[in-house]
Amino acid sequence: MKIIKHFNDILFGELVTLMITGDSVTICQGKNPVKYEFPKTFQDYNYLNHTEEMAGWLLAILQEEKIRIRRCRIVLDFGQVYLQTVKLPVMTAQEQQNWVRWEGSQYVPFEPGTYHAVLTTDPHSKDYGIIQNYQVSVAADFSAKWQETEDAALQTFLLVAISLEKIETLQQLAGFLRTKLEGITAMEPGKAMLPVNLLPVASEKEVIVKRGYQTATVMCLLLSVALAVRGGIIWQRTRSAWLEAERQLAPYQSVKSAYADSKKAEYQIRQYREKLQHISRTEPVWDPVLRAIGSTIPEGCWLEELQQKHAPAGCLELKGCAIKLARVSEFLENLEQSGLFSKVRLVDSGTKRMVFNSRGDNSKQVVSFVLLAELASERKEARP
Repeated sequence: MKIIKHFNDILFGELVTLMITGDSVTICQGKNPVKYEFPKTFQDYNYLNHTEEMAGWLLAILQEEKIRIRRCRIVLDFGQVYLQTVKLPVMTAQEQQNWVRWEGSQYVPFEPGTYHAVLTTDPHSKDYGIIQNYQVSVAADFSAKWQETEDAALQTFLLVAISLEKIETLQQLAGFLRTKLEGITAMEPGKAMLPVNLLPVASEKEVIVKRGYQTATVMCLLLSVALAVRGGIIWQRTRSAWLEAERQLAPYQSVKSAYADSKKAEYQIRQYREKLQHISRTEPVWDPVLRAIGSTIPEGCWLEELQQKHAPAGCLELKGCAIKLARVSEFLENLEQSGLFSKVRLVDSGTKRMVFNSRGDNSKQVVSFVLLAELASERKEARP
């Protein structure tokens, strides 16, 4: 139970005690209580009529004192509860509850059903004998069991009662403070706190549900902590294994780099090969074409320029000169008869004077020509 209480304090905050008198409030958390005087509006127990304003004033004080209030207990002075000592035979706790239920109303100045009372053993009965307005009475009307034991020793009990309306007001105050009210008790005239709780006792079902909730919360917290610790251990082991693997693979980093470089070079070679294959598929085979041109050109005719035309594809432009136009016609016919060209035509011709020595005294009129020869289809699709 101590472990559950410890985790309860961690989860829901440490219990804060509010000791309320007619003119002040004392806030206790830990060993250093702080006391504040009430503003005039709240004095003489008027705070009960201004619970929301009282809560706002207390919240400002708690924030200033840096006190986090999640659970609280309210302690009232003897002016806010009804105290009376009674002398009764020695009774068990269950018998005390039965007496309060059936006999206690005749000693309490409240209408039945409008108050909550608790009977507790009075360890300082002589202190209450000097309190004014306190009545010490001997219970006269006992049950049959008690009447049979008139000679039995009587024990002094303290009857503590509070109206249900005041309990509801204090619960509203706790609600405005956004805290859980866990108990209401009273102070003895000597400033000692009575060991009673004036909050109505929860039903057995509510107690079981509350304890089950607290137990489940603590178990979930412990399970979360255990899982977090286990996860941290697994992560540390995995990290250690990873580092060890990296250490063992360190000598092979050069091999890995060389393999990556080889794969990169292989990719580049494959790219170049594909480009060359594309060129070989799209470009004609020029060796037989050039041989045919050289063998078909007649005497007295020569070429000055030979170039491939991009449009249409597979066309050659031949520029040259001849000593007479008949040589040009013969050259054109030879190209057509070679079978390497599907079409040969003369696109331009003219005359020009050519100088055959550096002195310029040996010149001759020649015919210039431009032929356009289109390769045959089988030559365009040829492979190397």
